[in-house]
Amino acid sequence: MNQLFSYPDLISIKKAVYYDLAPIPLPVPFKDGTGGIRLASFFRGWMRIYDEDGFCGQGPATPLMTDFFVPRLLNHPAKTNSDWIRYFWWEIRNFGYQSPYVSEMTNLDWLLLDLLANRAGKPLHRFLGADRDWASVYKGGGSVLLDDDGLIRDLLRFQEEGYTTTKFKIGGHGKDISHDLRRLAKARRTLGDDFRIAVDANQAWDAETAFAFAKEAAPLGVAWLEEPVHAYDMDALRRLRDLLNEAGVSMEIAMGESVRSYHTHVAYAEHGVDHLQPARLYCLAENMRVRDYAHAHGCRISTGGFTFQNVALGTLYSEDEPIEYHQPLNEVLVNYFSLVSEMRDGRFYLPDVPGLPVHLDFEKLERDGLLRAVRYYYRE
Repeated sequence: MNQLFSYPDLISIKKAVYYDLAPIPLPVPFKDGTGGIRLASFFRGWMRIYDEDGFCGQGPATPLMTDFFVPRLLNHPAKTNSDWIRYFWWEIRNFGYQSPYVSEMTNLDWLLLDLLANRAGKPLHRFLGADRDWASVYKGGGSVLLDDDGLIRDLLRFQEEGYTTTKFKIGGHGKDISHDLRRLAKARRTLGDDFRIAVDANQAWDAETAFAFAKEAAPLGVAWLEEPVHAYDMDALRRLRDLLNEAGVSMEIAMGESVRSYHTHVAYAEHGVDHLQPARLYCLAENMRVRDYAHAHGCRISTGGFTFQNVALGTLYSEDEPIEYHQPLNEVLVNYFSLVSEMRDGRFYLPDVPGLPVHLDFEKLERDGLLRAVRYYYRE
């Protein structure tokens, strides 16, 4: 097991509180190249856990936390944070290491580390060893439902807000790549040659279609091509890289947000992927393990997910290793935070407060009818 971010302090959980949130409606429906139409944010709930001295760890959670993890947290003896993670790692063994239980372990790891940071009276990122108080962020989204003008308006706004990199969705028209190439050309003309533009196919294509797109798109300056093929099709990734190399096409291929294992990221690098994207691995230390592997093997790295929390991890990355700010699904949340980083010039500047750099405004959530229930759990 990964021993990074392992602390000797014992953690005994006395109480847990789960805030069940209604779906937060999106102002504009969102869709990527392969998923369904989304009308609300992914955000589902928030958890607070308390130790015997009243120190709290908090963060996003799903009902899996209350159904599976909390009963065990409340009814087992005190453990260090790494021992809790090791215990749950083997508890979820039979569910498979690509299961939603792995993602929920990520939430648990944030909770435990946040509790320890609050005990220490330090901002979480400083507690984890960061030597700066900001993280590099890129802002993207670019729903395939947007017409060309709507897409360009969004990308221009991101540029005006100070972001230097964006990403939009492609692959929504099957093997017809002309639509995506047209939008990419318009974005490049509008944003200029120095602005970084990445594109995300969300696994829509086979290797040959991805190659056809990459060959035509390369002169337009693509920062990276994300998930061009199925997340587990290593043969297709190898085939795509070989086709690109044979044609002399330089294109950064990014993979990783759909898998939950360090070992899969290693396999990606071995099959021609040169941009790794660890997200929702079983603990934060595994993200750092992927980062270190990327550094050793000449790969780039970036991380998606819940931006306002992930920036704590981003302070441990290099300046050119950004956290993703997925505008359609994350921006709608900002009005419901009582604490959040300052967003300026393509960076998030983290608040100087103990623990997590983001807190929810439960009063506003309740006023807007979005707080469905508050559930309390106690040690027996």
